[in-house]
Amino acid sequence: MQARWAFLVTSCVSIVLCGAAFAEPKIDESQLRRNFEELSASTLVGGEGWEVYEKILHPDYSRWAMGEIYEGREKFVKSLEEWWGYGMRVSSRDIDMVGVDMAGDLAIIRFKTTETFVGPDGPVEGFSGYVSNIWIKEDGDWKLLAAEISSTARTEVASP
Repeated sequence: MQARWAFLVTSCVSIVLCGAAFAEPKIDESQLRRNFEELSASTLVGGEGWEVYEKILHPDYSRWAMGEIYEGREKFVKSLEEWWGYGMRVSSRDIDMVGVDMAGDLAIIRFKTTETFVGPDGPVEGFSGYVSNIWIKEDGDWKLLAAEISSTARTEVASP
């Protein structure tokens, strides 16, 4: 009888733990979550724009995209400003959290994203890929220190 109870308890614990492993990770730290969401919303159609994005970047920010483009904060902000000025916007963005790891004043947020874009002439090629963001908390505020982006595939342009 005790063996059956032990098996039942072990099974239930395993089911609970497996369910927790498959649950979507959450950003529990409220200021970090707000900055993550604000950064994401800034480039959407109707978003506040590249200036808001820039304010959330750490002074030592760097970005490595698709294993080819590595750029520091100044170069990235300039290209983001040009992209915005040209009329590019994110028309939709789906984010699936993969993991949120925190250690003191550092956080790593990993997610899969699929984005569609619209330019001055209408829809343009979209993006699907994986992103790792490293955030650092300084003076009580979370700033994005680094981003690594890898593409899974480009999405098709939506038909008008």
